[in-house]
Amino acid sequence: MAWKMTAKYYEACNCELGCPCNMSGFPSHGKCEGAIGFQVISGDRDGVDLTGVKVASAVKWPGAIHEGNGTMVLFVDATEEQQSALMPILTAEDPGLPWEILTATVSDIHGPFFEKIEITDDGTDSRVKVGDKMEVQMQTFTNPVNGEKHEVHMVIPGGFIFTDGRICTTTVNHLDADGVSFDHPGKNAYYCDVEWSSENRMAPA
Repeated sequence: MAWKMTAKYYEACNCELGCPCNMSGFPSHGKCEGAIGFQVISGDRDGVDLTGVKVASAVKWPGAIHEGNGTMVLFVDATEEQQSALMPILTAEDPGLPWEILTATVSDIHGPFFEKIEITDDGTDSRVKVGDKMEVQMQTFTNPVNGEKHEVHMVIPGGFIFTDGRICTTTVNHLDADGVSFDHPGKNAYYCDVEWSSENRMAPA
């Protein structure tokens, strides 16, 4: 079914600043362990309003993302009607980027767990928290000379998740849920405005 959404998007991983996965496809330390969150500003699927939906997820890939075999933990904060509309999008039952690509790299999904997700939207100082199970606290870079906030962008014209992401770091990037865990503070993070839809499809092989 047709769907679309605009959202605030938050991402943090175990790569060094800038995250080479976006350039070479391979992570800084041989594996990728990352967390994302997003909150829908506006959107719908087949007439169901998705405004206000919050999603948080974390994935552990044993190698590069495109090599697959990822283990995902998925949290959703939405009404029952929104849950029913959202899950076909997140599982790529309804095609469209970025989920059409991301789900193809995951072989084990824990959840979805339907529970409260706290998101504090504060640019590159934003926070995503799911109880004591998952937390990402972003931190803006500061100029080492004068201490002022230092804004850095990564622009990816053909990016399937985002095309312009503000790079930052984290003071917290923690997961401990359903037997899946990691802890990677002080590494790469992105803050972005995104637009996703069923009209944005993966190119044919």
